[in-house]
Amino acid sequence: RGVTMDVGMTKFETKTKVITLMDAPGHKDFIPNMITGAAQADVAILVVDASRGEFEAGFETGGQTREHGLLVRSLGVTQLAVAVNKMDQVNWQQERFQEITSKLGQFLKQAGFKESDVAYIPTSGLGGENLVTRGQSSDLTQWYKGKCLLEQIDSFKPPQRSVDKPFRLCVADVFKDQGSGFCVTGKIEAGYIQVGDRLLAMPPNETCTAKGITLHDEPVDWAAAGDHVSLTLTGMDIIKINVGCVFCDPKEPIKVCTRFRARVLIFNIEVPITKGFPVLLHYQTVSEPATIRRLLSVLHKSTGEVTKKKPKFLTKGQNALIELQTQRPVALELYKDFKELGRFMLRYSGSTIAAGVVTEV
Repeated sequence: RGVTMDVGMTKFETKTKVITLMDAPGHKDFIPNMITGAAQADVAILVVDASRGEFEAGFETGGQTREHGLLVRSLGVTQLAVAVNKMDQVNWQQERFQEITSKLGQFLKQAGFKESDVAYIPTSGLGGENLVTRGQSSDLTQWYKGKCLLEQIDSFKPPQRSVDKPFRLCVADVFKDQGSGFCVTGKIEAGYIQVGDRLLAMPPNETCTAKGITLHDEPVDWAAAGDHVSLTLTGMDIIKINVGCVFCDPKEPIKVCTRFRARVLIFNIEVPITKGFPVLLHYQTVSEPATIRRLLSVLHKSTGEVTKKKPKFLTKGQNALIELQTQRPVALELYKDFKELGRFMLRYSGSTIAAGVVTEV
């Protein structure tokens, strides 16, 4: 079966940009891998199946389309292209396209996307229609005059990068180098790095030196926030590093804790969340077992004011302040200081139950 399990990566160029494409799994068993991909992304393409019954299956309760939409928004992606695929199977019908975009549009708006930041593109992956060049099929061109998918990708606005903040890189992969050192890959979330810089790895609290930097398979002297890089490191043991460690500026290290407070939005859940509830904390490239230690308050959705102190339980759609306890130390930042490193997801028995931001460590 053609199921993407891990996050695949490749690069291509458009007229104005070099794009790193991460292909994340759509299948529900692999949502954790999808979170890893989405956490590193600036923009997203949501692929939906236009064929009769298939779109509905993905979109109705329990389908993956909704969960993916919520996840990418909660992880900070604000610009979205929706590829309405397999349009050839419904003969490029404008009615079908509009039916799908109107259903999705309402949902994405609720999820927090601005209408102006979402584009819908009718495509056919099998026939290659409207992907790299504008579709030629007369059934399409008589009603669709918009961009093809590649043009839409090219027109995404690059996000603001936190270049002026202290260096942060979250490890997505670790492997042995041919020489004496080892390599880590990941996206630079903040700051910049030059060959020869001293780095601190957290939680292990070990220092090392960046011996080499590779960007798009080419060696470079420096790299900055937004770049996906591979770093060759020396001066520490590879055994101490695992996926999810954060490399940072030794003068301004990232916070490490096992207990923190956060503001969360509760998704569609079956069982109410109570004190002591076990969850999986998904954060950047990490998933860690955690427990909800305290329910501090329920907040008003739009004003953020406290509507109830010390609630006994939380239910779907509520905004709340909670305290989390992780089994092992995790490296994270306050959301107000480093947006990218202050967001997380909570999952329970195979579903995402909440998205949150760190308010106090």
